[in-house]
Amino acid sequence: MRLVWIALALLGIQALFAWHGLGAQEVLARCLFIAIQCVALAAIAAQYRRDPTPIRGLWLLLALAVGMQVLWAGTNLIAQIYGDPRGWLTSTGVVLSGLYMIPCMLMIARSFDRREPRAVLILDLALSAEVGVLLCALVFRIIGGVGEPTSADIYVIIHHADAIDFSLSILALLRMLGIRSVHGRFFYFCSAVFLWTNAIAAAIYNRVELSGLPPWSMPMIGLAYVALATAVSRPIPRFLWRYRPSRRITQTIVSFAPVVTSLAVLLLAVSVSRLNYILGMIAAVASVLLYALRVAFIQSRNQDIQRIAQLNNQRLQQQVGRDPLTGIANRSLLDTRLPAIWRDGARQGKTCALLMVDIDFFKQFNDSQGHLAGDECLIKVATVLAANVTAPQGLVARYGGEEFAIVLPDAHEAQAIEVAEQLIEAIERIDIPHPQSPLGRITVSIGIATLICSSEGSATVLLEAADQAMYRAKELGRNRHETTGTPVFDPSRAPCERPAS
Repeated sequence: MRLVWIALALLGIQALFAWHGLGAQEVLARCLFIAIQCVALAAIAAQYRRDPTPIRGLWLLLALAVGMQVLWAGTNLIAQIYGDPRGWLTSTGVVLSGLYMIPCMLMIARSFDRREPRAVLILDLALSAEVGVLLCALVFRIIGGVGEPTSADIYVIIHHADAIDFSLSILALLRMLGIRSVHGRFFYFCSAVFLWTNAIAAAIYNRVELSGLPPWSMPMIGLAYVALATAVSRPIPRFLWRYRPSRRITQTIVSFAPVVTSLAVLLLAVSVSRLNYILGMIAAVASVLLYALRVAFIQSRNQDIQRIAQLNNQRLQQQVGRDPLTGIANRSLLDTRLPAIWRDGARQGKTCALLMVDIDFFKQFNDSQGHLAGDECLIKVATVLAANVTAPQGLVARYGGEEFAIVLPDAHEAQAIEVAEQLIEAIERIDIPHPQSPLGRITVSIGIATLICSSEGSATVLLEAADQAMYRAKELGRNRHETTGTPVFDPSRAPCERPAS
């Protein structure tokens, strides 16, 4: 708060001198005004050191905006001390005063998203530089032209200044309402306090300057910098802690700010075209082109993000739906896909076949050969099953342990039996030694269920029927396949008991 008391003391001294008739054009009055501006800069520098890294860039831009106003005041002071017979210093001061809007535009239009393409920052800088060119052209054409500028010419600049100042004030307030970070809201709160106070004071100052500055005019424009130093130095207000905008409001305001900024540049270009048609039209086309490129780069970035998100989602789905050992579908994916296949078949009146495959005497193989050999066996069997099932939309999944489930949509019993026979032969051909098996090698038993899909039934019955058929194949000697023997679904049929292994 020391800086606030210093600013208030300087403003009080300035007001006291004004009360005793010290003119606004006097060197002492201008020096006091520059001192107040420097105190505001010191307050911003102190806040810059306190705030977290993502917000520091904003404080630098605000400091740059205030710095442009300090340069304006310094130019006027030099003109007051050494004179300005040709009016160049006065024109330069007006341009410097107006150029404060460039950092203000950047801190309002920028989203400060680290993922935003660097090209967008370059385009924003180009748009801001265009404002500087237009402003210089406007001021030097009116004030620095041949002869004395008329009152109407001066009012053209004043009206442009009012439009710029109040537009920036409104946008700073909107950004305060649309940022989710409390430190960000505090920054835009301080900016809005400064911009609103400065806009009102500048509107009055610019008009009274036409008839000569009264003594009270200098303390009046110093109020904006005292208000800024006070707002920055005090703790964050409670209402900024309590207020938290929704994500939709934040996205809307962040997207809306660059549109308004580009529109303001376009209107300024149209206004300049009345004095310099070629420059105004070039600037108008450039503002539209720069904004279009900005939108194109952001859309390209968003499309890249969506594409990456889709790929990550697909990879995640694959990881979630895959058995980590064998690489084929897992039980979770089977439980999702089988009911969907059943519903599709029920709408079209199709059949669905399911094969339940179990490795014979696998427990004995695991116990005698070890778990690593058991894992290798599971991988080889899963690979053979997946390679021999080529039915459209067919699914091979690890059901659990040494059991596998194979779904054959729109397949009849004869087709399912043919697939089962191919699988049994393929498993025999890989010839995995199994000393504990009567056949001396790894074999499989397959249960086949083929049912007509119906909205009255469910895929669970298909699983139960195939499981029962598989246990019947085990009871009848293993290394074989068995079917349910009933291709038509009957919802009234009671499920059979699971046979013992």
